[in-house]
Amino acid sequence: METTPLRYAVIGLGNISPYHLRDIAVQPGITVVGFADAADPQTWKIAPEHAAVPRYQDVEKMLRETKPDLVSICTPNKFHHAYTLLALKHGAHVTCEKPMAMTVAEAEGMEAARAAAGKHGGINFSYRNVASFRFARELLAAGELGRLMRVNVTYLQSFLGAPATLYSWRNDASLAGFGALGDLGVHMIDGVYFLTGLDYRRVVGLAQTLVTEKLDAAGVSRPVNTDTNAAFLAELTGGVVATFETTQVAPGYGNFFRIEISGEKGTLAVLSDQPEAIWLRSGASLTKYATWKTDLPLQQLPTDFLGRGAPPTPGAIVHAIRGAKVDFPTFADGLRAQRVLGALLDSMKSGAWQTLG
Repeated sequence: METTPLRYAVIGLGNISPYHLRDIAVQPGITVVGFADAADPQTWKIAPEHAAVPRYQDVEKMLRETKPDLVSICTPNKFHHAYTLLALKHGAHVTCEKPMAMTVAEAEGMEAARAAAGKHGGINFSYRNVASFRFARELLAAGELGRLMRVNVTYLQSFLGAPATLYSWRNDASLAGFGALGDLGVHMIDGVYFLTGLDYRRVVGLAQTLVTEKLDAAGVSRPVNTDTNAAFLAELTGGVVATFETTQVAPGYGNFFRIEISGEKGTLAVLSDQPEAIWLRSGASLTKYATWKTDLPLQQLPTDFLGRGAPPTPGAIVHAIRGAKVDFPTFADGLRAQRVLGALLDSMKSGAWQTLG
């Protein structure tokens, strides 16, 4: 692959931006040319090695003066749409945080603008990097579980329920658009599609706000108006039923993202806390007989597989820009997940199933 020099900039210097810089700025031929964020520069998360990078509080001025080839958008969700269109207008490829946008219409506009500009667009669905998720995908694509019959997904955290956790923009629906549903649920939606290749046919869901206020950094009580808990059902391609639960207020859970899938010839499960192992029971002989003793053994992934990792997201887009054929989550994947989120919001308003596609 040719190492074409690329100028790189970041919009939004909060907690997620270091992950983008870690995956992109370290690659050969990348020059970090600018940082932009409308927030107080004292709050920006910038590592010492990037201290000399020019800083702007005017995003368009940064794009105009630094002329980046690639831009990471790491802002609150409200600004994804506008800043993506601005970056594309200035000739940059874009990699954006998830969820892609606040609404389906915004996401559609982002993908249309990307296509019109002839640029690459990536969404940071980071669990596609996890070795166990990639191995499960390969196993399922090979048909080793046979016809799929059920999917169960949980993504559980505790941080928002902890009194010591301060209020943030993620608790404000006008900036975030969603709570647990958009922050964690979007990973669940994409994770199932990534592993199985099954698309969403119809969905129904509900959400709750169980923590209604948080103290901010100044000690002022602020209302929480995003969901802290959500659950939903989905019918996937072929009639496969999938169940989903997510929360940010379950004590004892750190970052517990688990997908379990059963087919005619076996069951597998992957868990974010075990990135190099998979729970698996499969095979015609093992599944020929019923069992009343649950046995889903945890198995370590082959070391050879672990050594064959794909370029990680969000950095994989660099390889695509340079002409390599690389599998990475695109704007089309972000739009697919956004449509599911949109349908779920509609179902919560109507109390009825919503059909997709």
